[in-house]
Parts: sequence; C-alpha cells; structure tokens
Amino acid sequence: MLRRGSEAVDGAAGQGYTASAPQRGWVMEGGWRSSLSTVGGLTRTYGLQQHFTRNGVEGPSPRLTLARLRRIGRYFARYWGLWAVVLGCVTITAGLNVLPPFCVSQILDRAIPHRDVGLLSLLAGAMVGLAVVAGLIGVLQQSLTARAGQGMLFDLRNELYRHLQQLSLRFFTATRSGEIVARINNDVNAVQGVATGTLVAIASNVATLVATCIALLSMSWRLAVVAVLVVPAFYLPSKIVGAIRRRLSAEAQESQAALLAFIQERLHVSGAILTRIFGQREPDARAFADQSARVRELNIRQTVVGRWLFMILSVFSAMGPALVFWFGGYQVMRQELTAGLLVAFAALLTLLYRPVVQLASVYVDIQGAVAVFDRIFDYLDIEPDVRDKPGARSLHQTSGHIVFEGVSFTYPPLPSPAGEAANGPEPAPRAPEPFALRDVSFEIAPGQQVALVGPSGSGKTTLTYLLLRLYDPTAGRITLDGGDLRDLDQDSLRRHIGMVTQETFLFHASVRENLLYARPDARETDLVAACRAANVHDFIIALPEGYDTVVGERGFRLSGGEKQRLAIARTLLTNPPILILDEATSSLDAASEALIQDALAQLLRRRTSLIIAHRLSTILSSHKIVVMDAGRVVEQGGHQELLARRGLYARLFEQQFAKVLARGN
Repeated sequence: MLRRGSEAVDGAAGQGYTASAPQRGWVMEGGWRSSLSTVGGLTRTYGLQQHFTRNGVEGPSPRLTLARLRRIGRYFARYWGLWAVVLGCVTITAGLNVLPPFCVSQILDRAIPHRDVGLLSLLAGAMVGLAVVAGLIGVLQQSLTARAGQGMLFDLRNELYRHLQQLSLRFFTATRSGEIVARINNDVNAVQGVATGTLVAIASNVATLVATCIALLSMSWRLAVVAVLVVPAFYLPSKIVGAIRRRLSAEAQESQAALLAFIQERLHVSGAILTRIFGQREPDARAFADQSARVRELNIRQTVVGRWLFMILSVFSAMGPALVFWFGGYQVMRQELTAGLLVAFAALLTLLYRPVVQLASVYVDIQGAVAVFDRIFDYLDIEPDVRDKPGARSLHQTSGHIVFEGVSFTYPPLPSPAGEAANGPEPAPRAPEPFALRDVSFEIAPGQQVALVGPSGSGKTTLTYLLLRLYDPTAGRITLDGGDLRDLDQDSLRRHIGMVTQETFLFHASVRENLLYARPDARETDLVAACRAANVHDFIIALPEGYDTVVGERGFRLSGGEKQRLAIARTLLTNPPILILDEATSSLDAASEALIQDALAQLLRRRTSLIIAHRLSTILSSHKIVVMDAGRVVEQGGHQELLARRGLYARLFEQQFAKVLARGN
C-alpha cells in the first residue's frame, strides 16, 4: 500500500488592490479633472502582504534578492517590447498631467484681466484636448498592460501545469488538491493584478513625481520648498498604519482561506452526503457562521484602520495647500507672484503628494509581487523523482517479459518548499523513510498471469507503481524484454501498460469523453467493441443520452459495478500488451459480479498480467502466485504448491477463502 505523507505546504496569500479611501482633487488616470479640495489622493492599499505558514511556524515575508528579481525579470523580458511602450505611455501621461494647471494660470493672469476671448477659448480648448489625448494614451496603456500581463499569466500557468504533470505521486498524495488548485489559479492570476500592477504603479508614480517637481520649481522655487516640507507628514503615517493593515490583511487572508477550505469540503458531493448521514447540517451551519464572522470582523477592522489613515492624511493634505496659500498669498500681496500661478501651484499639490504616499509602500508592493511569484516557484523548484535519461529509448513493441531483480524501494522524503530555510526557522530534520520494498525478485513470462497476494501494507501497490515508472527503484532493477525500464521513455512505456484500479476515476464529462481519454483517436466501432467486451454497452445505450450522457463528478451518477466496467472498457480500448489489475474489494450483487468477471476474462486474455488479487477465482486462474509481507516476497509458486508449504499463503487462504471454496464458489 502507498504510504501517505503527513506534511503539506500550508499558507494563504491575498491578492489584489482595494480602495482605501475616496479620492478627490487633481487626480487623473489618462485624464484631468479640477478641484481645489484635495485630500491626499489615496487610490489603493499600501502593498500586498504575503502570509507564510510553514510546518505550523509563521515566517516573515521573503527577502528581496537579486537572484529572485532576476528570475522574475525573465518573465517580464519576454514581453519587453510591450512593457517599453507601456512605460512610454506612463511618461507621456505624467507630462500631460501637469499642463492643465498652467492653462488655468494663463486664464487667470492674462485672458480674463485683458478680456482676451480668443486666448480664453484657446486655453479652454487646450485643456479639453489634453484630456482627450491623455485619455487615448491611457486606453493604449491599459490595453498593452493587459496584453503583457495575460501573456505572463499564460506562460506561468502552462509552465506550472506541465511541471506538475512531471512530479511523482508522492507530491500529490502529500499535498491538498485545494492547495494545488490555488497555486495554479489564484496565485497565477494574482501575477497580473499584483506584479504587473506594481510595475506600472511604480513607474507612474516616479514619472508623475518628477514631472510635478519640475513644474513646481518652474513656477516658484520658494513655494516648492514650502510644499516639500509637508511630504514627511504623508510618509510616516503611511508606513506606520500600513504595517498594521498588512498584519490585519494577513489574518484576514488566513481566515478566508480556512473558510474556503470549509466550503469546499462541506459542499463537495461526498461531504454533503456525510453531513446528512450524521445529522451535522445545523452544527456545520453554526461552524460556517463562526468562521464567516471572523472574516467579517477582520475586514471591518481593516476598513476602520484605513479610515484612520485617511483622516490623518486628510489633515496633512489640508496643511499643504494652507501653507502654500498663506506663503503664496503673501507673495501675491507683494507682487512677487501672480494669483494665477498660485492657483495653478495649489492645483499641482495632489500630483506631488499622491505619488509620495504610494511610493512610501513601494518596498512592500515589491515584496507582495515577489511573494506571489515565490508561491509559484515553490512548485516549479520541486525536482521530479522520475526523469527520462538523455536519449531514452522509445518502446514500440514488447513481448511482455518482465523481471524484478533485487528491487528495493523507499519513498523519497517530501521536499521543503522553496525558500523555507531562507525565510523561516530551520526545519527539524526528517526521519529517514522506511523501506516499502526489500530485495524483491520474481519473473513474469510473456502472456503469464501473476497474482500478488499479501496482507494490507505489504507493498503490492507500490510494486505496480514501479512497473509503471511512477517511481524508480532505490536499488535493483526492473527489466522489460531484457532492458532496464529506466532506459525507456516514460510515456512510451505507459502506452504499453494498461491499469485498472480499485477505485475508478471518471471525469465530469460524458461516457464517450471518459472512454476516449485513453485513446482519443479511437473509431466509433472500436469504442463500441470495447464496451461490448466489457459488458457495459447495453447499459450505456439505455442511458438518457447514451454515450453522450454526463456521468457526474467522479462518476457519482453510476454504481460501483458500472464504473468498474467502464474502467475495463477504457483499458480494452488501448489494447495494452501488459496489464496491471488491482481488484476491487467491495462486494457487488451477483449479476454485477458476473458481468465484471466476464469482462475481466476478456481483458486478461493473451496479456502479460500482474494482479493484486482479492477474488479466489482470480488467484486460482493465475499461472503464478507471489506472496508478499512487509515489503518482501516470502513465497511464490502455484496454488497447490503454496498450500502444501503451510506458510503465509496457506494461512491467508484459510482465513479468507476456505469457507468460500467449501460453498463451491
């Protein structure tokens, strides 16, 4: 039996940006709108917090290293042309943003005092034109950003999925399926919203800050100095309150992840059945309400903290214009500055303070982007246990002669997630894995049927996984027609081996799609022939949509016997020369049992077969019986020969099959 690992990567990451406060003032995204009542121009949260929990220990966010940034940069570099145009759009937009206040200055200082309608019309038209141009550039920028971001998403998702397909079973038996889905879906999707958003936001804020400073200095260097004096008042509260919000965000993300896991378990078909069987609907509803309340309270606290920050920044944002109008008004009185320039200067203050507030959290923003990539790299950095050798031979045909030569095997230890040692406490050393198989040797001649018998946990299933090269032996070797399996290409080897397991897995798709998954190019006549041989054709055509009937998630609409016969038909469709069969232990009614036994007889005919046997008829019809115990082959031979030895096989036979044989089976 497969030993299941006991550890799984745990953690939850939040993604995206949320509005922390309403925004007023001279703020634009591809456009410009005027108002003199500015309140800090907050537009998003102060960074994304990645929360790490590894082996029950909460660790800090990942350190930014050149190697990390270089690795991430490779994904951006694939779309460097698009990013270059995006950055160009950002720079042009930043320059356009500072021009409307100059138009306002000219209107107040020249057009109105001199009653120059022509100049007034020209300046008003210029303001509209600037807004249109900036808007068009903004559309282009967003379009190219989306194209580049979606391209990165496509590359990352495909790379991650292909890599996961190469990993051994030990990864999937030790990792929750919800965690894997979260990495492929949530974390990869977060790349566009966080990583690309962070890049554009930093570039936009830097460009806006530079353009605004140049504009302010060109108007009045004295007023520019006064305006800059308020900048630290924006920076410090953003850092302090931002740290509190990040902590609350991490707690909220963890609570949301727990709530999601609860929902997935309870609303899955099996979970829904279990809830009803044990009468737990009301307790589960209360547990859901408790977890949901925790999420609610944390989100409320985040909102309140954000509002406090907004209030503090509103006070300081009022101080900036107040100081500017006080000092600038004094200069206007002394005729050292025009009223138009003073109004234009005040209008530009938001373009000075908003980038400062957002750049105050730039390090956290970058950390958040790196954290999203790190969760993806955690999986990409896991090395597959089974790799094809360079120049591995493709298997085109085989006689099915299999030999196990001194095969020993221990399950490899689970890998530590990437960066665990660097980001958290040194994990405790793992105990060495016990041997699942020790010095196993036996032979299967071409066309021979061999039954594997032994107590649960003796290594029977592990042996079949080695034959499929889902794992490679720790010691010894397995040969096929005299050649080591490790010299063969994995995919070509598996095309020559069929496997029917105890639990039949069916996709939430039609009967036809489930069968053709084994051989997509099969003709309709081949499909029907395989189903007839598996005694399932008559059942299929009686379904509402026949072969196009959807079987439900994991085949829940079908009985155990029906699913087993579909599995046999699916294997018959591939016509493999070698067969691995793990007989179902579940009891079936007499009619279903007879249909399955007849289907199995068709499946086993003229094939080299290795069977984990649970039925007496299968054992008695086998050419050889291999008896396993604690990972070793303790006996092998024919039925009568093994009974005469009075060893483990004889004891197992007496315990399980003697009464059945006495009834005549």
